[in-house]
Amino acid sequence: MKSNLLKLYATLMMAFVSFLSYADPIDPPADEDPPSAPINTKLIWLAVAGIVFVYFYFRKQAKTTSQN
Repeated sequence: MKSNLLKLYATLMMAFVSFLSYADPIDPPADEDPPSAPINTKLIWLAVAGIVFVYFYFRKQAKTTSQN
């Protein structure tokens, strides 16, 4: 019985600690939000880098399967 109570207390303690650790502090009202950052300025370069990566990855896979 004592072991069950200890487990129950430990579980409740961990639940409350995790709940309290995510609580947001109360901040005073701030100025307006800053403008959002654009996410599409370098998408073409990201796509090119992804295509090059995939090409080299599959090329490496083809070499290892052909050697076996």
